[in-house]
Amino acid sequence: MRYGEFVFYDTDNLSIDEKASMFIDCRDISYEWHADILDCSVSLSRRHFGCTFEEILTYLKEGSKVVVIDRGPWNTPMERWHYEIGFCTVISSIDYFLFIRVDREKMPSILEKYQLDPMP
Repeated sequence: MRYGEFVFYDTDNLSIDEKASMFIDCRDISYEWHADILDCSVSLSRRHFGCTFEEILTYLKEGSKVVVIDRGPWNTPMERWHYEIGFCTVISSIDYFLFIRVDREKMPSILEKYQLDPMP
């Protein structure tokens, strides 16, 4: 088992539409998703952003940082091996974050469909 040795996947070759599609596919097979917001005029900590999945996707832009990470059994009860998929974007000095968690055994179809390879 790995502890803290994360594997990042390259998403740079995906178009914005493919990224949005990937997020929807991952949400459909996820065990959890949530959105956060960081508005430093209100707080210096990220806070839960109560929105629909469709709403958080409206914040996905060309410059958004998109990640697909094999987290291994990190930071989960009973060492649940999972992937974390998401993005971060800044709009008008406010940061928006999407986090999707998918069990390891459900990810091969996503990795294959979007031709995601581990980064060196």
